[in-house]
Amino acid sequence: MNPNMTYALGIDIIGVAVGLISVAKMLKLNRILGGRIGNAVNLVVGGVTLNVLAFLWTIVFTRLKLFAPPALDIHHLLMTIGMALFVFAARKFSALIQG
Repeated sequence: MNPNMTYALGIDIIGVAVGLISVAKMLKLNRILGGRIGNAVNLVVGGVTLNVLAFLWTIVFTRLKLFAPPALDIHHLLMTIGMALFVFAARKFSALIQG
């Protein structure tokens, strides 16, 4: 395995770990806060989860080449939907601040 691929794989694995820890912490926070703010937090959780899945996609199909990749690149689809969820969450947080 080429050294640059090792670094990229390491970064992807760190991304998955950070994402999973973040989701766990946000779910715990959501149990405490709940209500309208919980709805916004759930959107962030969804966005982070989709980003973790995108990292896992890259690890499985690109870095380690465990399986032949499907014709459709799901990585970019997951990232795009995740970004949209972050935007929706920001709008919900903004609405909460404005009253």
